[in-house]
Amino acid sequence: ICGRATGGQAHLTRRELDQRAAALAHRLIADGVGPGETVATVLPNSIEHMVAILATYMAGGTPFPIAHRMPDAERRAVVDLAEPRVVIGPPGSGAAITPDEITSPSEPVELPPRVTPSPVKIVASGGSTGRPKLIVSPGRFEFPPTIHPTAVMLGVRPDDLFYSPGPLYHNAPFFFSVVALVSGPRVMLNERFDAGQALELIERNRATALNLVPTMMQRMLRDPDWETRDLSSVRLAWHLAAPCPAWAKHGFIERFGGDAIMELWGATETTGITTISGTEWIEHEGSVGRGLNTEFRILDEHRNELPPGQVGEVFSRFGGAPANYEYVGANALEVDHDGFASVGDMGHVDDEGYLYLADRRTDMIITGGSNVFPAEVEQVISSHPGVRDVAVVGLLDDDLGRKVWAIVEPADLAEPPTATDLLAACAAGLARYKVPRGIEFVDALPRNEAGKIRRLALREERGG
Repeated sequence: ICGRATGGQAHLTRRELDQRAAALAHRLIADGVGPGETVATVLPNSIEHMVAILATYMAGGTPFPIAHRMPDAERRAVVDLAEPRVVIGPPGSGAAITPDEITSPSEPVELPPRVTPSPVKIVASGGSTGRPKLIVSPGRFEFPPTIHPTAVMLGVRPDDLFYSPGPLYHNAPFFFSVVALVSGPRVMLNERFDAGQALELIERNRATALNLVPTMMQRMLRDPDWETRDLSSVRLAWHLAAPCPAWAKHGFIERFGGDAIMELWGATETTGITTISGTEWIEHEGSVGRGLNTEFRILDEHRNELPPGQVGEVFSRFGGAPANYEYVGANALEVDHDGFASVGDMGHVDDEGYLYLADRRTDMIITGGSNVFPAEVEQVISSHPGVRDVAVVGLLDDDLGRKVWAIVEPADLAEPPTATDLLAACAAGLARYKVPRGIEFVDALPRNEAGKIRRLALREERGG
């Protein structure tokens, strides 16, 4: 199922998906797609996009979903890095196959010969540097015939309707939707996320498992239909990809129960995974959970290991082995002598092994010699009902070195909250040096191809 941006929804049965994907797979094979070859899909969330992904796997190729709204120059740079065998995209984009060609065949189609895809997938980085970087997941896309191990980790069941409204060019919505589909559940997408439509689709189709990011949760909680929609079908709601403000977490726990709310911390590079239920989180508020087959080391700037409770850079190791990834267009992650790798997160581990994140080291603000983690300030500001989203950055300052600066996207552009109110909330909940030196209002915060706020762009636009 795919909710259309204009309203309504598109449907495809499993048999129709099989037939469309098989027909497209034969064409991809004729164009040279097989193991080791990439198929780039430059499409919005749609039925056709999911058919293209499954057809790529049927042909033995590696799917590479790309943001369809990416500027032409940026998209060309990303495509040039990947060197795909075939590009599937809109008319006029130079793509070999357009979505209009992904249609139901007039005759039954024989499935292509079974070939195991390798590598598993390619995604563009969600980083904020502005330089294109691809993350390749090596290995063979093969698994037991009953259910994929990732589906087991997520706790999805064959009778679920798995609703993942995020963009398919982002790692979790893409891969989680695929593994759900091949493990039995039905899958529901959105062409473009809208909180009101999301609530309507959950109610109408009786979605049972959700895959969300905190921004979606905040917008759903503030939607006027949040209290009145029948959401009783939901038994499981995962959130990941960004820090979740405590007020939003509490709101979802109150609606669905602590055991239904699950948080996941991890990286596309497979450096480690943590999970935590809402019930656990209430006892360990602010934590992202304990390692799932994952070990941690918290290191200082000299790479000495820190004791529990002290904030440093998070190094982790999954399954006792080095991270399983390859970069195209970037240097490898920093790795210690035992194979523990860092993606740049700062945080600490408590005596019980629960991980607490502070922020990315590149986002930390040093102001007047004190460290400020933006997520802590953003949590306070985002709790105001008049705030749709917020980004806190450090701007150059002659006196402090960096000053804390908040850039706010109001929920209602016609009636934004006042800077005075937001600063008063910060003063009441934060140490003085963490309170922003200024509040700036913008119509919309800039986001990258993964939907994450472009902090670097915000800093550079304001003097670096």
